[in-house]
Formats: sequence, C-alpha cells, structure tokens
Amino acid sequence: MRTRLIKAMGISMLAGGLTLGTYAQASEGLYSTDELLDADVFDSAGEEIGEVEDVLLGDDMSVHSLVIKTGDVLGLGGRDVVAERGSFTLQLKDSDDAMDRFDDLNYQVHLEADSEAVSSLPEYDESWWNQTRNSLSQAWENTKETSESAWENTKEATSSTWQNFKKGVSDMEDRATD
Repeated sequence: MRTRLIKAMGISMLAGGLTLGTYAQASEGLYSTDELLDADVFDSAGEEIGEVEDVLLGDDMSVHSLVIKTGDVLGLGGRDVVAERGSFTLQLKDSDDAMDRFDDLNYQVHLEADSEAVSSLPEYDESWWNQTRNSLSQAWENTKETSESAWENTKEATSSTWQNFKKGVSDMEDRATD
C-alpha cells in the first residue's frame, strides 16, 4: 500500500517537474521563424555546412526540428537533412544591437555534430515524414495512457490513505474514550 502511494506521488511529482521544465524552456526567448529561414548553419567545428530550409513544429506548436539544406553548390544539388530539437543552438549574428533591430534579426544555427555526424543525419523525405509523424502520434497515445493510469493510481492511493487516516482517528477516539 505504502509503495503504491510512493509510486503515485513520484509519478505526480515527475509530471509536475516536466511541466515546469517546459515552462522554463519556453521562457528563454522569442525567435522569428521568418528570420530563421535561410540562416547559416555551422557544424561543431565552426564550418558552414548549409542553411535552414524549413522549421517543423509538433502538435503542441513547439519546434520539433529544422530542415537543413547541405552540400549544395550555387543552389544546385545537396540534400535536405533533419536536425531535431536539442541537437542545435540558435545564436544572433550581431547580438550587441539585436534588441534595437527586432525586425532585422540575423541568426546562425550551430549543430552539436561534426561533419561526419552531419552526413549521417536523416534525409528529409516522405519516408522520414511518415515515420516521424507515426512515432509522435504513438508517443502521444502512450503519454495519454500513462497519464490516465497515473491519475487513477493517485486517486486510488489518496482514497486509500484517507480511509486509513479516518480509521486511525476513529481508533484514537475510541481509545481516548476508554
């Protein structure tokens, strides 16, 4: 019984921590996707490898990944690869006066991957799109199921704890009366 209560409380605390983490991330800054498109992209060695072609959003409207055009020469050739959120950072080119020119921001994207790792990034194509969409949909369903289960476990543990508390108070009252 006690173990179930601890597990239920742990799950609730973890869910609350994830929510706080999301708010902390969301409040880091405000970025313009219009200005982000065509931003130069650099690998971990600081070598320019391409530019941002597209920004992909998840159902929650947060950035899921960037589509990066790499290896083209004079706009020809190359390939579109996908860099998922968490594998890159965004920086302002001219950060000193960026606050004064919000309508003319210049971004740079820095990948946490070297040139070899960049070449192994997944290609942005219909197959990647379908697989990722299905994976995200399944992850969402799993999250809903886990949340519902955690909620039911929490309700059950809370109810059981409340019943045990009431019984304990009643027993103490009976002993005090005796």
